[in-house]
Amino acid sequence: MSDTHLEIERTYDLPEGGDLPDLVGAGGIIRTERQDPFDLDATYWDTERYDLVASHVTVRRRTGGHDAGWHIKRAASDTVRHEEHFPLTDDADTVPEALLDTLATERRGRPLRPVVRITTTRTVTLLLDEDGDQVAELADDRVTAQRLDDEAPETPRTWREVEVETVEGVDEQVAEALFDALDGRFAAVGAGPAAVASKLARGLAGAPAPRLQTVDRPEKGTAARALTKRLRKLRAALLGQEARLRSGGSADLREMAATGLGTAAVLVSYRPAFADTGALDRAAETAEALARVTASAALAEEFVGRLARASSPAQDGLVDAVTRDRIAAATAERRGAAVDEVAAFLRTPGFLELLDVLDDAVERPQPTAWALRSPKKVAQDVSAIEKPRVRELVRDAVDQDDETTALLERETAVREATERAWQGAMRARMAMDVLGDDAFPHALWKRIGDAADVLTERVRSLHALDVLRAQADAAERAGESTFGYGVLAGDRVRVAEESYDEAVHALNRV
Repeated sequence: MSDTHLEIERTYDLPEGGDLPDLVGAGGIIRTERQDPFDLDATYWDTERYDLVASHVTVRRRTGGHDAGWHIKRAASDTVRHEEHFPLTDDADTVPEALLDTLATERRGRPLRPVVRITTTRTVTLLLDEDGDQVAELADDRVTAQRLDDEAPETPRTWREVEVETVEGVDEQVAEALFDALDGRFAAVGAGPAAVASKLARGLAGAPAPRLQTVDRPEKGTAARALTKRLRKLRAALLGQEARLRSGGSADLREMAATGLGTAAVLVSYRPAFADTGALDRAAETAEALARVTASAALAEEFVGRLARASSPAQDGLVDAVTRDRIAAATAERRGAAVDEVAAFLRTPGFLELLDVLDDAVERPQPTAWALRSPKKVAQDVSAIEKPRVRELVRDAVDQDDETTALLERETAVREATERAWQGAMRARMAMDVLGDDAFPHALWKRIGDAADVLTERVRSLHALDVLRAQADAAERAGESTFGYGVLAGDRVRVAEESYDEAVHALNRV
């Protein structure tokens, strides 16, 4: 079992042999209490590629002090970290399974290994306010770090640093004000905020860390620069959404769908911009699959709280409470299943490989000659592919009304074809957004956007009809009235028919 808390601290570099500043009177500190020194011994773990360091995550097993155990630290900023503690295990050479599960995405599914051992002699000074309550803790550390890789130097690295950490519960703004006051006191004795705040980063200096070997970004004014910038944002959004979902937090499925479609838009529509490798091809396929599963989840979220309501007050008044309750339960269940499906997808090897590809594309971009051209020239090539592709998908969606097939089969074919057209149009619009309408013809950008909007409404209506039909059947078997379902379904049929006509119009304009 683990526990989590917010850690707000600032690290200062203090010259060896230098004296600590007098902190009384700074930031509400009225009194200090110096305690006896003690020793800490920590082994830090990471993957062979140093994926955790690159993700601003620290994992260590530490003995000594009041918080001995396994620790995960995730940096939110230079001073704020989220720290999670796991109990100390007897086996120092094996990472607890619970910790590995927590880090599955950050470590990209790879095993962890010891990368550096850091021993610290720490002298703590408590910083107290006028009521005698502790405001913060100052730790004066003498540090020795020994890398554990095959290329590690024989002589350990040593240094001195001072950490000031506020007590739990202190507001971040109050903490920042305290640090601002302390900066002046430390500056007076020749010290200042550490250039490298992390002990691990100092201890790993010179280590062969593939994830940290970055290269220059593509030149300004090229399509490659815009693609790299967009992928950086998409990767950050994807990791943030995944972390919230994994931790049991609130998941915005529509936001995740936009991220999935955006990732697919870059990797698929701009495929010639990237190296011709099997990993890239698989990542593009995974991005499209991610777009599908998250788009389906977004539809499920769309119905919660809305499907049981008609578009006009007169129609809405015809829907009874039993019908509303049944629909509310069904849509909530549908959303829960969609969340589970997305969560399961984010644990697949394909998703982890997609993250690897995004890491390389963002941290070590190797754009092709095709991508190093101007956005306008690249946009011409993309338009030549996307325009006929979207047109064909929309045509297929509006041409599915085959009277020779059974009704259910025909409805299924219409829904599936409309979904393909919808996702294709959305992806094309997002692909054009990467370079903007300065590169793409504005008329084309608007027409494909209009087609995407029309298809969005049509897909929602078709899925709503599917859900309403299933619930009406369940109500009929239970001996309940199905009148309310008919009212709501009629409302959705009207929207679907209107969107069909609009889709035909959109097709003619693409």
